[in-house]
Amino acid sequence: MRFFVFAVLIFAHSCCIASETPQAIRGVWVPAPKYTKVMHSFQQIKNFVGLLDELNFNAIYLVSYAESKTIYKSKVLQKYTGKQPLDSTSLLQPYIGKYNSPTNDPVKDLIVLAHQKGIKVFFWYEYGFMGDIKEMTSNHPLLANNPKFLALGNDGKPANYHQKDYYFNAYHPEVQQYLLELIKEGISLYPDVDGIQGDDRLPAMPKNSGYDEFTVAKYKKEHAGSAPPNDFNNTAWVNWRLNILNAFAGKLYSSVKAQNKNVMVSFAPNPFPWSKDNLMQDWPNWIKNKYCDLLVVQCYRYNADAYKATVTEANTIVKQNNPNQLFATGIILMEGGNIKMTPELLKQQVQINRSLGINNEVYFYNQALANDTIKTVFKEIYPQKAAFPKN
Repeated sequence: MRFFVFAVLIFAHSCCIASETPQAIRGVWVPAPKYTKVMHSFQQIKNFVGLLDELNFNAIYLVSYAESKTIYKSKVLQKYTGKQPLDSTSLLQPYIGKYNSPTNDPVKDLIVLAHQKGIKVFFWYEYGFMGDIKEMTSNHPLLANNPKFLALGNDGKPANYHQKDYYFNAYHPEVQQYLLELIKEGISLYPDVDGIQGDDRLPAMPKNSGYDEFTVAKYKKEHAGSAPPNDFNNTAWVNWRLNILNAFAGKLYSSVKAQNKNVMVSFAPNPFPWSKDNLMQDWPNWIKNKYCDLLVVQCYRYNADAYKATVTEANTIVKQNNPNQLFATGIILMEGGNIKMTPELLKQQVQINRSLGINNEVYFYNQALANDTIKTVFKEIYPQKAAFPKN
């Protein structure tokens, strides 16, 4: 009899362990409202949260700053841009004229409904230090009021990445303060938000940057009057600018934690060293110095071997710099309106993660989840709920 009771207890204990909810990140990026209708109506928000719940996702990365606008109405933007009405600071203004809900606030509704299903919400400050995808003129809403915000390259022209992403001057303390104020405002308006995230533009700068009047003067002051090298690839010059951006990552982290220690700080850069060589993102430094609660590396590849190589390298760098770092891979499902990820490759990439001991994925972007084939894959690879890992 004793043996029987003991066996029953062991079996019950085993079942209990087996039924425990695993910890994993299953997130999705939600871009600006012109690319997705998620935030256009209360019903759309309910449908989206319901879909994530059905697919056992547990995190939303909601675009909160893009095109010099925020997802919420921003007094900070109103202050920095001057005269524009408060409503016009929001990315949602063109889409929610008839929005109707108990709160009449789409962002609050998303947070409330998501939390009811155990889904976390992060404010994703997508544009970061980038100003526009085209060259900015003095008519740009922020430059018109803050001309010193403009970053310049060694050719005297606006600093850019491949002549498509044009930046504000992240080396200038007033530009940094602007971003910090935007993020503080988001957390203040929505104290229940779970985290904030910068990606390959926060903190970041194109490598040909740093030749504006302010940054040159700062460099000269610290180098006995010598001007920065005209070669923007000069190692010492690169490191000097990297130090400014790395310090900002720390400043951002401290600022968020001082406001609300429970709000997670996440960064989603490109793989290293590409991130450093192109957009001045030295993310191993950020995780080594513990400026980052969650690192999501954009491992966007359309080939299993290339994906495995990219993730393996990123995982190795993470372990070398902070073995306890919470780390997820960014997986691309679609570009523009086209799904380019096949079901077979999606399964392969998740299996590669598991083989490396990685249980965390964030997907770009949400529209792909409505595709029946993609949904079938997620139901297969995420058959049960998962709890977002504790920070």
